Amino acid sequence: MENRKEFEIRGNTWGAILVMVIALIALFFIAKGVFFLLSILAPVLLIAAVIIDHKVLVNYVKWLVGMVKRNVLVGLVAIVLSVIGYPVVFALLFGRALMNRKIRDIEKQERVFREGELVDFEEMESKTPPPVELPGEDADKG
Repeated sequence: MENRKEFEIRGNTWGAILVMVIALIALFFIAKGVFFLLSILAPVLLIAAVIIDHKVLVNYVKWLVGMVKRNVLVGLVAIVLSVIGYPVVFALLFGRALMNRKIRDIEKQERVFREGELVDFEEMESKTPPPVELPGEDADKG
């Protein structure tokens, strides 16, 4: 005797497919709108990323050059995709710059917590007292 369970979809299959197609179309238009908004904000995001942490852009360019040196085809594809998807790349660079700044702030707070806070000080004019002469020293000199 076989004990077999069959999987059966109950309900309106065409309705489910229609809902899925509508959801995918909605996702497409949402993604298109986000990409359009990022393309408008891209120059501002790049400038802000460079102001916050210029090393992010330098490291990204070094990464692209390194990819070209290792594998020319993959490097060129990465460069072309970076040019086509510049709004997303600039947004990611901005996010990385913000993250690096936050990490530096946390490291600074931890260092201050470990080592203590440096305090400003003012150097006072040092007044050295005159040398003390002991009573038996005059006899030794002469």
